[in-house]
Amino acid sequence: MDQEAEEIARCLLQKMADTNEFIQRAAGQSLRAMVENVTLARSLVVLTSAGVYHRNPLIRKYAAEHLLAVLEQIGAEKLLSGTRDSTDILVHNLVRLAQDSNQDTRFYGRKMVNILMANTKFDAFLKQSLPSYDLQKVMAAIKQRGIEDNDELPSAKGRKVL
Repeated sequence: MDQEAEEIARCLLQKMADTNEFIQRAAGQSLRAMVENVTLARSLVVLTSAGVYHRNPLIRKYAAEHLLAVLEQIGAEKLLSGTRDSTDILVHNLVRLAQDSNQDTRFYGRKMVNILMANTKFDAFLKQSLPSYDLQKVMAAIKQRGIEDNDELPSAKGRKVL
């Protein structure tokens, strides 16, 4: 399934932007199943290539949501022990998500950057590579505001529970 993962993810992410809630739910469940059944490295590559740079904010949000699950499974230690180029690309993509126009996507992006910041290798990585202004800005925002201990999305805070 790893060979077809990129095409499948692209199609499922496109379906998640559909206005029909049934199709969105089915596509979300299918994407979750795909992420669980392919290798974690392949999931990481597929979600970043198919979702991070998409022009639709909903697709970026869903890609960030699934990417967070993959990052939590892989762990910061393993992610930061990769090659320098791959780590640079990963950090750049996470910063991009943390600065997204969609509030939920920013939430997931900041949470992923926070996962990396918790590791001691992240500081060493930043000292080796000159951090961009964007990365400094996102890190300052995360440190200032912090990530709420609850896992509730910012857009869900104002909703009433019936």
